[in-house]
Amino acid sequence: MSYIRFENIVKSFGSNTVLKDINLEVEKGQLVTLLGPSGCGKSTLLRCLSGLETVTSGKVYLDERDITDVNPKDRDIGMVFQQYSLFPNMDVAQNVAFGLKMKKVPNAEIDKRVKEMVDIVGLSDHLHHYPSELSGGQQQRAALARAMVTNPKVLLLDEPLSAIDALLRHSLQVEIRRIQQELNMTAIFVTHDQDEAIEVADEIIITNRGRIEQKGTPLEVYQNPDTDKRSEEHTS
Repeated sequence: MSYIRFENIVKSFGSNTVLKDINLEVEKGQLVTLLGPSGCGKSTLLRCLSGLETVTSGKVYLDERDITDVNPKDRDIGMVFQQYSLFPNMDVAQNVAFGLKMKKVPNAEIDKRVKEMVDIVGLSDHLHHYPSELSGGQQQRAALARAMVTNPKVLLLDEPLSAIDALLRHSLQVEIRRIQQELNMTAIFVTHDQDEAIEVADEIIITNRGRIEQKGTPLEVYQNPDTDKRSEEHTS
């Protein structure tokens, strides 16, 4: 049984149908990238999984549980956005601890888990620095630690590196992949950058105009793109 399952997902905003009968499965421990141009529906699909958007029709399952109508806070999903969304009045430790405090985890356990996670993302020397004292890459690492410290069932990353310069971006791609594998975490990574998708993914899902056009391993997608096939379909 797949760990995440989208069944016949349709999402419309008024007369604009953004997702058109999406069927997709993700296995536990996989890092899957949703790859496609802006406006193709990939971020909307992510938001339907997180509960930030309600589906127009269809079902969403996580760990064999129907979560289609479950409140976002009860889905046990971590999210990292393009905007770091760190609390400016909290240092790194306080930002990372925030989700654990909301879950009323004991203070001793919070301290332990925060230190472990900050160490994993390489911010041990910046534990008591505020966001304004961090570089963009360091802020993104803090956001990543905050999303993962609660041990969510799945981690969603929505264009998390698009605001970072190219050299640092590649370094963070490698780090995100390393951390995901080290923690054996199930993750979905949204990007419009083909090189980034190939760098981090176990499987690439190519989306366009609200539909899934191709899926496969990075090697399969790179060596056998369906571009020509789709062009023939659109012109026939």
